Amino acid sequence: MNTLAASEDRRFLMEFWDRGVRLAKAGTGDLPGAARATALWQGGAQLRELKAGCPFVEYCPVAEAHERGEAVEATWAIYRTASARHVDHDLIEAAYAEPRLRALFPFHSHRTLHFSRCTGFPYTHDLPVIDPRPDGTYRVVWWHDRSPDGPIIREADTPHDAVALIIAYLPDRVGPAVVGTANDLDSLTADSP
Repeated sequence: MNTLAASEDRRFLMEFWDRGVRLAKAGTGDLPGAARATALWQGGAQLRELKAGCPFVEYCPVAEAHERGEAVEATWAIYRTASARHVDHDLIEAAYAEPRLRALFPFHSHRTLHFSRCTGFPYTHDLPVIDPRPDGTYRVVWWHDRSPDGPIIREADTPHDAVALIIAYLPDRVGPAVVGTANDLDSLTADSP
């Protein structure tokens, strides 16, 4: 949880985080209210309980999906119905049709479609990325250095071909995305025999 004091007026700006995801935010000039929100959150309150006790708290349905452990499904649903220009719907549908990718957490960055083995930030960056090109083709690249300009695996003419390349280069150990961050996942991997 983060709380900051506004610089121009008496206002407390709050962010409620869990496992790498900002689930809710708030702004209030009410110090006792801010303290109550802090106590509720640190005491393990769910989002609805937090909102009931502190009406100034705001969150969206995706936050509730994260809280229920359904972030992967909710995020895919958002991308599949998004009207944003940067979302390549043919690519989203091609990736969603593949069960191994549908089990991963999808996210966009500068038009590129990424897949993470976890649902919180920082995301994993050890899987290939699909980069739609202005000419209508697709470039599949490694994202090891958190850059879409990583080493090119291959180029593809269609979204289905790009997805096939991703599948061909997915490591065997890749399973459904887990709740948490890449750091949490690294800890789990280090602790396992």
